[in-house]
Amino acid sequence: MSSSAGNVLGVCFSGNSIYYAIAEEPGSNRLAYIGRTELHFTVLDAIKPGETELQTYIFRIIDRLRTKYDAEVVRMLTFCQFECWTTLPKLAYDDRGEREAHLRYLTNGQSRDKTETYWFDLSNRDYRFLTIRNRELMKIYEQFAKSISGVDFCSDFEIGLQWVQHSGAKGSFMTLACNPHTVSVASYLLGKLRAATWLRYREKEDIPFAWKQSETHMKWMKGYHEEIVLYGSKTGRVADLLRPFWDGSADIVKMNSLELMKVEAEEKTYSFPLEEAFPAIMMAIQP
Repeated sequence: MSSSAGNVLGVCFSGNSIYYAIAEEPGSNRLAYIGRTELHFTVLDAIKPGETELQTYIFRIIDRLRTKYDAEVVRMLTFCQFECWTTLPKLAYDDRGEREAHLRYLTNGQSRDKTETYWFDLSNRDYRFLTIRNRELMKIYEQFAKSISGVDFCSDFEIGLQWVQHSGAKGSFMTLACNPHTVSVASYLLGKLRAATWLRYREKEDIPFAWKQSETHMKWMKGYHEEIVLYGSKTGRVADLLRPFWDGSADIVKMNSLELMKVEAEEKTYSFPLEEAFPAIMMAIQP
């Protein structure tokens, strides 16, 4: 994610809602506004080729916010289900041939010019974390903010990295972004990303089975974490279903207040749960 000296509008989506936040000034922990706009369709309906009318509707909302708050940059959260996340040995990353072979495998041989790759450092320096995005889908995201020259896109696990930068958290903690039909999970150690994955579910009863299946292959999911941080529109549901799988000594924190988020705002009460806007808030306050 790049930085900017201008006002930053943080935007995230869940179901049929757009959540947004903007700081009073760049890099400030005081928010000028936190809000939600409800749509008559789900945002996922708009992230499809050919859905020009729905994409234009979202664009107009974001453009109005840009004008109202004089935003020079928009930071937008992407949907995890449209991305591939994986960990690769640094030796494979350093060897161009190995790196490209892994990419061909992960994208089923899709043309290289149709994918975007992003690499992240991990707490274990022998590995690197890779995010792969579909370039055609990214063009749809770009349409949502096409009137703004500065647009940054963030994956769910980057919200945890922003929380580290904002809060100074240096211990071991896990974040869960709890949204309709997906739960993205990330682990952090000593201020660094350790690992991340995401789970898909159809009915809420599927969540424990998806978790159990994933933790069989990803041991870090059942490792020790001092804190488990939850946010999103389905935090209550996910916490109730997954609590038995977590370390009993971990503090479970739902990011449902400005105090917990370590930010300030003149407005103290909101018409929606604040944990739903947590990603937008984190993106808005980054310098």
